[in-house]
Amino acid sequence: MTRVAIFGANGRMGRLIAEEASGRFDLVQAFDAGDEFKLDSSVEVVIDFSLPSAWNDLNTLIAGTDAALVSGTTGLDESERTLLNKWITSRPVFYSSNMSVGIHVLGRLMETASGMLGDSFDRELIEFHHRRKKDSPSGTALSLLKRWDGEKIFGRHGNTGEREFGTVGVHAVRGGDVVGEHHLHFLGDGERLTISHLATDRRVFALGAIRAADFIAGRPPGIYTMEDMLG
Repeated sequence: MTRVAIFGANGRMGRLIAEEASGRFDLVQAFDAGDEFKLDSSVEVVIDFSLPSAWNDLNTLIAGTDAALVSGTTGLDESERTLLNKWITSRPVFYSSNMSVGIHVLGRLMETASGMLGDSFDRELIEFHHRRKKDSPSGTALSLLKRWDGEKIFGRHGNTGEREFGTVGVHAVRGGDVVGEHHLHFLGDGERLTISHLATDRRVFALGAIRAADFIAGRPPGIYTMEDMLG
């Protein structure tokens, strides 16, 4: 049985992962703010659902070990990406801004639709999340947007003029307890195509992280994504 530690254990996702890991993994340790960050030498995989501000502590935790890392933390800036690039030289790291299998499929459908519709359709992305989410647009939205060329317009306000050809509109909605929704709109003359993914239970992200931990255990150092796991 794979020996696992959870970083960010007191958060909503950390608690869900602990519940879902029961019987699947040997949960050796759980860490959160204020703990002593010392990893047991037997831990094979650390699962991280924390905040970017906690990544210096995460760096302390895994330093000097070769434990694999699975992370779903979003809102990374340049300093966290520097840490990520350092970690992948010494351990396998599975990183995804969204651990849902369905979101991976949405990205594939997005590529297919974009290739078939070409430049004849305008493109807009609208994402919804709960009121407590701190980053905007979501990390998932930013990952999806990498599949669309063109200047990204983040919201519109005032007299913006006519829509410029080839631009991509991005809109973030925050409120309530929405787990996560991402809607891709292809708007043409006389017709519109919408492709959507709605997460209705946070447990889907915990299950994705557990599947990623199974996948990454024992692999060589490097960066791994949903593409690698699902093919």
